Amino acid sequence: MTDKRKPTYDLEAFKAAFASVDKLNVTGTALRTAAGLGFGRTEIVATIQTMQRQQFYKSMTAHADHRVWQDVYHVPSDAGVLYVKFTADAVTEFLLLSFKEKDND
Repeated sequence: MTDKRKPTYDLEAFKAAFASVDKLNVTGTALRTAAGLGFGRTEIVATIQTMQRQQFYKSMTAHADHRVWQDVYHVPSDAGVLYVKFTADAVTEFLLLSFKEKDND
């Protein structure tokens, strides 16, 4: 797995792609971990809309395919700092992979 310190994807494009609940494309795991924090789809979208460039943490390759890049942000919320990870998706432009409490690392 490779990491880099510059985003692979345009944050504003990601936010635009997920501007409404209808557009939210999210993995089951991300949906479950978000629900565990008290976040439904509406709250996920609202949190995504607050994301800022300075919250970027790293861009990393997927475990299964080192050619696929994923951007990670640490996003402040009422539930604490969140670990938000997304990647490009061939069908829906972006896929939200992780939405969970950030580990203390």
